Amino acid sequence: MNSKILLTCILAGLLCTACRSVPLSQRSQLLLTSEDYENELGATAYSEYQKEYPRSNNKTYTDALQRVGEAISRVAGKDEYQWEFVVLESSEANAFCLPGGKVAVYSGIFQFTANEAELATIVSHEIAHALARHGGERMSWAQLQQIGALGLRASGTGSAWETLYGVGTELGVMLPFSRKHEHEADSIGLILLARAGYHPAAAISFWQKFSSGRNPSLIEQWTSTHPGGAERIENLQEMQAQAVLEYNQSPQKFGLGRVFPAAR
Repeated sequence: MNSKILLTCILAGLLCTACRSVPLSQRSQLLLTSEDYENELGATAYSEYQKEYPRSNNKTYTDALQRVGEAISRVAGKDEYQWEFVVLESSEANAFCLPGGKVAVYSGIFQFTANEAELATIVSHEIAHALARHGGERMSWAQLQQIGALGLRASGTGSAWETLYGVGTELGVMLPFSRKHEHEADSIGLILLARAGYHPAAAISFWQKFSSGRNPSLIEQWTSTHPGGAERIENLQEMQAQAVLEYNQSPQKFGLGRVFPAAR
């Protein structure tokens, strides 16, 4: 069996055996990595982040994150996760949830949050990435991308075609796929937010402030891993009715939660 046939057989086998449905969205996804492996990577990365960034001493922020994190983790359906929630001291406006339930919010993000429901928007979005195993899915598609490059090399098409393939798959497949992940995390996160008892309208107010209403240019859309603010807000607005139903069924309602002192 020559190398091209072997690569084709490997690719077909992977596509047939490595599919899973994403919780809540039910989208079929390709996963070539195990959840245990992803969780190990998450734990290692979490330790590295905590070495790089000090923990925040702001009690208002850390207590709020604990309340919000506990509420959302209760409805996430992942009791086996070793949940941790930490505020890292940094001017960067960012947050993440690593596989296995390690959640960190950078203190810089609080300039965009007026209340706990807006903080819950961030936390639920990041937790949604972990529940959907987007990290594992990206690794899986990167492996397929590499297999495709090996196939081109084996066929002797030349370096120019290999370069064209690399750029084409990055702009035409990988980046749009990342934007799809962001929309999916927004959608799943909104449902988690509502089920946890926070009003889903907070998601719109947060993203309006965070994006400042700016829309990316067409070139920025092609080369960005994230959707534009207006596009993201429109998606959340379309889901408000469904999210409000989930919120109304929540056994404990926090509404917008506690208001942060700077927002009073």
